Amino acid sequence: MSMAPGCEPGGQAVAAADSGLSPRRLAMRLFLVSLGILFGASLIGYLVIRWRADQWPPPGTPELPPGLWASTAVLAVLSALLVVAVRSARAAETVALGRQLAAATALAVAFLAAQTGNWVGMAAGAVVPRESLFLFAFYVLTFLHALHVLAGVVPLVLVTLRARNGRYVDDPEPVELVASYWHFLGVAWLAIFAVLSI
Repeated sequence: MSMAPGCEPGGQAVAAADSGLSPRRLAMRLFLVSLGILFGASLIGYLVIRWRADQWPPPGTPELPPGLWASTAVLAVLSALLVVAVRSARAAETVALGRQLAAATALAVAFLAAQTGNWVGMAAGAVVPRESLFLFAFYVLTFLHALHVLAGVVPLVLVTLRARNGRYVDDPEPVELVASYWHFLGVAWLAIFAVLSI
């Protein structure tokens, strides 16, 4: 009795392996799509407010803090470091992986510290956020992003600790997933920074 293609014993497992999309990877992709919609909607809302305004930014609005460039550089280096970390995970280079992930964690904390400095710098201006749509949008967009950065520090710390124990020698996918989340945050930040700067 012949069986239809793909119905042989173990056929589902073979198909899943050939697809290259694990349940964890699928879940991360769906999560990132939902986050993309959230950030995209926020940016569209900002642009609509801006285009409807007679003058933008409103008179008396302070300049964007120069520290935003430092924040951007920190995220760029962090993302590049995670690219290297993924290669180390795939090559089962445990010691190098642990160091790279630890450095990435330190950069994530540095980004939050830099953003805090940027918020303080903007708050030092004469305009109160509730009286300026530009400042209100600045705080909403950057704080929304910072919340997701803060949420991303937790899995980054966990992956770092587990990597030092050789947890990902045979399974680099968790490192890849954490890296993909941080790459998304980097792209989202570039979009936010660009929109605020133009």
